[in-house]
Formats: sequence, C-alpha cells, structure tokens
Amino acid sequence: MVYVDIEPLVAKYALSLMVIVLLFLGAILVDRMRRLSRFLRIMGYLLIISLVAMDYFCLNILNELTYPFLLLLGSVGLAVTIYSEGYSRVLLGTARTLQLPLEILSISLYLLFTSTYLIEFVIFWILTELIGFMIILFEGTREAWKAAITYLVIGALTADLSLFTMLAVVAQAIGLENIFTITIYELSGLSVPYTPFLTILLLLGFIAKSALVPFHFWLPNAYTVAPSPATSLFSGVMEKMSIFGVLIVFHLLSIDKTVAGYALIILGFITTIYAATQAVLQSDAKRLLSYSTMGYSGCLMNLVGLYILTNYSSAVFVALILLMFSHGISKSLLFMNVGSMEILANTRNIYDLGYLARIDRVGAITIVIGSVSLLGIPSTIGFTGKFSAFLAGVTSFFDQGIVSLPYIISLSYLSSIGIVYILKFIGSYYGGYKPMISGIYKYPIMNIGEIINGAIVFLYGVLGSVLLYRFTGSIYVIVFNIVLLAIICIGLVIVLQGKIKFREDEAWVGGAYP
Repeated sequence: MVYVDIEPLVAKYALSLMVIVLLFLGAILVDRMRRLSRFLRIMGYLLIISLVAMDYFCLNILNELTYPFLLLLGSVGLAVTIYSEGYSRVLLGTARTLQLPLEILSISLYLLFTSTYLIEFVIFWILTELIGFMIILFEGTREAWKAAITYLVIGALTADLSLFTMLAVVAQAIGLENIFTITIYELSGLSVPYTPFLTILLLLGFIAKSALVPFHFWLPNAYTVAPSPATSLFSGVMEKMSIFGVLIVFHLLSIDKTVAGYALIILGFITTIYAATQAVLQSDAKRLLSYSTMGYSGCLMNLVGLYILTNYSSAVFVALILLMFSHGISKSLLFMNVGSMEILANTRNIYDLGYLARIDRVGAITIVIGSVSLLGIPSTIGFTGKFSAFLAGVTSFFDQGIVSLPYIISLSYLSSIGIVYILKFIGSYYGGYKPMISGIYKYPIMNIGEIINGAIVFLYGVLGSVLLYRFTGSIYVIVFNIVLLAIICIGLVIVLQGKIKFREDEAWVGGAYP
C-alpha cells in the first residue's frame, strides 16, 4: 500500500480552496466589480495551470494522468470566462446569470481531476453531471428540457452505474468500510473478478458519456440548446471526462482488456464515421460542431481501445493526450465563434449567414485559427495532435497488425471530411451564403476571450513542436513551425490593420447583389 503524507494533502486542499474562492467570488462580483471579478477569475485559472508544475516539482500528490486535463481546463476556462462575460451581457443584460454556473462547473471539473480519494472521484463526477444538466436547462424551453433529461438519463445515469459498479468491486476486494478512505494510488493493480460482463458494466457509462453509438443521440441536442460559452466548456473539457474515467479505471483495476479494447475500437469507429458524415449535412453551425465533437470523441475512444490492446503503449498514450488536447483547445474556440454569430446575426443557420468578416474582424481571424487547428495545419496545436495521432496509428499497425486499421481509417476519414464541413462552417464569415446582418453589436470583451483562445492554439502549437522534435529527432520540425507561425502573425497584422477588404464595406441587409 502507498500512503499519502498529510502535508501534501493539506497543501493540495489549500490550493483547491484558493481556486474555489477565486472563481466563485469572481463570478459573484462580475456585475458589481467588473475589473476585480476578471482579475480573480483569471488568477483562478492561472492557478489551475500552475498547479501542474507545482505538483510535478514538489507536491507529488496528483496522479500524472491529471496533468493534461488540468492544463486543458485552465487554458480553455481562461478564454471562456472572459468571453462569457461579454456574451451574457449582450443576450441577458447581466453576466452573473450565466457566469456563476460556468465557474461552478469549472470548479467541479477541477475537483474531479484532482481527486485523491476514490470517493472524491465518484462524488465530484456525479456533481459535474448535475451541474451540466442545469446548464443545458438554462434557457428553460421545451427543447432544453427534452435535451437535459435525455442527457441525464443516457449520459449521466449510465456513468453512475459504472461508478457504483466500480465501488462495489473495490468494496468486495478491500471491505465496504475502506472505500471511503482508500486513495486512487492505492487501487493500482487491485485484482477484481475477470469477467466480460463486469468489464462491460464498468465501461458502459464512459461509452455513453462519450456519446458513442448507440448512446450518441443526447449530445447534438444538449450541445445545441446550451449557451455557446457553456458548449465551449462542454466540448473543450467536460467531454474529456470519459477519457479520464476510462484511463483511471483501466490503469488501476485489472479487468478484461481484450473485451474493453475491441468494444472501444468498434464503437469508436462506427461513431466517427456516422458523426463526421452527419456534420457535413447540418445547417445549424452549433449542431455541425456538435457532430464534429462526437466524431472526435469516437476517434479518441478508438485510440483508447488501441492503447489498451497494445498493452499501454507509451506512443499511443502520448498521441491520445495530444489529440485530446488539440481538439479541446480548437473546438472551444469554434464554439465561441458560433456565439459571435448569434450576437451579430441572431441566427446560427449557416445558409442565412455570409460575410460576417466585414463587421467582426477579430472573429474573422479566430474562426480561421480554430479551423486550421482542427484540420491539423502546422504551427497550431492541432498539427501536433494530428501528426502524433497518425504516427501512433502507423506505428501500431506495424507492431500489432490489423487491430489498428479501424483507428487509422476513422482518423483519416474524420480528417478528410473535416475539410468539407470546416469550409462550410467558415463560409458564414467569408461568403458563399446569404449575407443577412441584423442587430449588429458585439461586446468588446468577447473579442478578448477569442484572442486568448487563439493565442493558446499557437502557444501550445510551438510547445507541441518541441515534443515532435523529441519523437522525430529533427530540429527542422521546430524551425518549420516557428517560421510558419511568423508568416501567419504577419498576415494577421495585415488583416487587423484593415489592408484586406472583405468584398463591399457597407453592411448588406439582404437582397440580390448589385
């Protein structure tokens, strides 16, 4: 048994209390003391990011699996917390109404990822699900109720079934009274009944949480009716809970790897093909991105299955983390762009939009940044994720054979068809559809949130090139990324200075072009 000293635990809970106070107090004060509120919330998310370094060098209290999830939460949360303030003020007239539940969701996700004890992990998972349910229900419409209840029944209750199955398994092994005091570290290598049925029970909730077929239908509706800043946090971070849960379970409990691996590969493959195809067919911008998220979720779970079947290959694990990270950062930015569409044109229908770049120059830049990152263009974090993902698939094919083929096919299909639906998506800003513009007003702080997220895409892209250098051994990977980044920055400066015009300058209100 590995026992945790009380001092590191005290330090961890003290830091957790600071994060909770900063985010919660910042949300409470968002309407009365705006500058103080922004400072508190920014410091809260920066503290989450810095906790990774603090734990790695001195605390040593967290499982290393939590590091990428905390970085993702801190990075996405930092951009979303700024963006949502402006979004809420335009649509609702007040910011706290939406800001408070979003910060509570971030707090719950933070507590989940930093759980030390098994009972903490279970409690904060359930709490996160309930908060997500309330946010989906935010608008209170009939569609919101339907989507929220479907999410609760399919996406949440099934996960609870898996969690309580895990508690029952652990209690059978160590005694019921000990499950409240056992840490996650102490579960490592715990022997459990080796049956396919038990494996499926443990896996079922995480499959549903990932929206894999046949439990997929809750995600598009839930993501579509939720407010856009919330959907950014859902797709960027909350959807990754399922990956975190599966990794925790399969790293700590000795269960049937063959059943779990093949189940995830097969269901992930089907989900990716289905969702990527559906994304092309959508006209609602948020629904298009929701199906895209489902496709990447299937691809990531496919990669998790490959990771299990390759006996926990380090190359596959790194690819999983980088692809997860790149998708979370990129997709959160694109959902912010959808929120800007709602503000500027009062619609998300792609075929009723066009040439928004004329009136939203920052959005015109960030939508391209998010899109090229999702496609895996060099100098972005998306390139690092896609490159490592393809590299892991090819390496596994030569090492393991045909078992990696479904993953390679699904990732290739998702990447190729992604070009189609991304071009369709950015057409709302750069033309090709009806240029209907009405109610034009965008709160300036929304631009700051988008800029922060766009900067994070490139920042992690450069850091990712260093990781790729370690894999490939070629310094040209870093040089190429930096040179291309410099070219992109020069192009962005030219656009911001207004030297590039997007067709006519006047606001077009409909009708035929002259």
